[in-house]
Amino acid sequence: MGKENFKKLYKRIKSELGSITCKISGFSDEFDEDKDYAGMIVYAIDGEFAWENTGGIASGYRGKSFYIIIQCTDDWPSEVLRDVGNGRVHHYLIKNTFGFDFDQDIICCGGFSYHEKKLKYSSIWLNGRDQTGCKSDGSKYLSRREKTLVKDCFKKYKKYGIDYAFPIPSYIDKTYNR
Repeated sequence: MGKENFKKLYKRIKSELGSITCKISGFSDEFDEDKDYAGMIVYAIDGEFAWENTGGIASGYRGKSFYIIIQCTDDWPSEVLRDVGNGRVHHYLIKNTFGFDFDQDIICCGGFSYHEKKLKYSSIWLNGRDQTGCKSDGSKYLSRREKTLVKDCFKKYKKYGIDYAFPIPSYIDKTYNR
């Protein structure tokens, strides 16, 4: 499910960056439990674990692994929402945030959503196909380890809001770094 070997990817990121933090992007929307959201956790862009954004609303800003973007889908264009479940919601999220087109696989990330008051861990487009530096196992769902991380990050997003950085919880780090 999701990234074929998330544990190995995590170790590579930690080896290169040292200490790892998660960051809820300032380009995310504030949480309202009555709205729907598309989200992604970015591990790398063009094979790099730290990058400078060159397109979309994040153009000119820097990012690094475990960068989380969560945007409300309620007011997105109807043609995007019409195909929920077919990759368009996450495509729009990437296009809006980074300016990448649907067929550009230069981003390595996992996709999730908050829909009908439930956190969901699937994205056909982001989780179910290979991306630069990330091999998928072919499932549309996040891997078990990714799911654990996203669940923790989403709780912090709801509690602390956007533009919030925090360390990877020690129980997660110990599990992934063995």
